[in-house]
Amino acid sequence: MQIIAPVGVSFYTFRIISHLIDCYQQKIPCPKFIDYAAYITYFPQIASGPISRAPEFYWQLNSPKKYDYQIEEVIVLILSGLLKKYTLASFLFNFTDLPFKVPQQYSSIDLILAAISYSCLIYVDFSGYSDLANGISCLLGFQPIANFNMPYRSLSLQEFWKRWHISLSEWLRDYLYFSLGGNKYGKLRKYLNLFLTMAIGGFWHGAGLNFIFWGAIHGLGLIVNHLCKDIPQAIHFKLDYAFPRFAKFCSWLLTFSFVTCSWVFFGTPNWETAVTFFEGIVHPIVATFQFNFWQLYLVIAVIGAINLWGDRIAKLLQTLLSLKNIFFRVVLVSLLVYTILMLGPSTVPPFIYFNF
Repeated sequence: MQIIAPVGVSFYTFRIISHLIDCYQQKIPCPKFIDYAAYITYFPQIASGPISRAPEFYWQLNSPKKYDYQIEEVIVLILSGLLKKYTLASFLFNFTDLPFKVPQQYSSIDLILAAISYSCLIYVDFSGYSDLANGISCLLGFQPIANFNMPYRSLSLQEFWKRWHISLSEWLRDYLYFSLGGNKYGKLRKYLNLFLTMAIGGFWHGAGLNFIFWGAIHGLGLIVNHLCKDIPQAIHFKLDYAFPRFAKFCSWLLTFSFVTCSWVFFGTPNWETAVTFFEGIVHPIVATFQFNFWQLYLVIAVIGAINLWGDRIAKLLQTLLSLKNIFFRVVLVSLLVYTILMLGPSTVPPFIYFNF
């Protein structure tokens, strides 16, 4: 037998749970049925988020200023979503699909590049959807929800989860971590709650061992992250780096490496394939290097630039699109759309988070 799940069941389950808890705690009054139905089935966010909260949604739904948005921001969001998904994610899919299914057919360098490519892929794929959803939401009268904030520039795992899938991170914090007690009952209880929150978050993505392990190692990583802060504070010890830039680089490299390795468990179909993937890096069966393409390095560099200067690039585009010369704006948008479509493939793979 095959279970057919409704589209977006995971995300509107989150919305229903948060709505029930908010009503129970009397943070919001019981809404009209038509308003509640609009909140639960709001189509731009139903498949992959972002996860909007009921109080903000209802306020904007009935606000007289709901269509007070900047068209420049909407255009930049839609262009960003198209570039990330249609062009960048579609290209990277070719370097991650087979290595994550049959890693034994690739060399160790190929598998390392595939892991890095998957880190880039899941970012541009998911943040691209969020940008498109936010752009459409603006046109429908709702404010965009910040869901990604250049996560691969993070210097710690704690910072990463403040920048990655922000609406889910905040949901898990508010409705799971705090419900378990948060940090109210001492350090040990805090560490246990962190671990349980992330392990349950992994289980939400899928019932397979690889998803549970992905969530669990992120929980352990966050515990180590907090220990590195709690222990020096407890003994009144302050770290003083002689080379702060080098220390920041090491922190970034460690965080990115940890996140990239954890994505292997997330992206492979099962636990056995993930183990085979890491075995192929250490003891490769194939020695031939297959992924030596300059286009791949260029795409990874572009995604790195987005994570370093994405906010500045977006502001620059918004400034250019706010100029009064309508002819210049039309030409600029037309050129950008044409470039994105020309660089994109003939067939686009589905969004990764459509599986959850």
